[in-house]
Amino acid sequence: MSRFAVHRAVVEESAAKTAREKPRATEAEIQQWIEENREAFAAYDAYIDANGLFSDELRFFDAFPG
Repeated sequence: MSRFAVHRAVVEESAAKTAREKPRATEAEIQQWIEENREAFAAYDAYIDANGLFSDELRFFDAFPG
């Protein structure tokens, strides 16, 4: 799953969680939010590419043969 797909899933999950309080975000609202935050997504992705995740040293499952 691409990072963009993950970001989109986060938006949709957030919208679903608040569905009880207000109607779910429309496709147009989701697309607008993604577009408004595209630069932030790119900056975050660049940071992770350069520095890794804070939990990388705690991920031991990569060491086990699968």
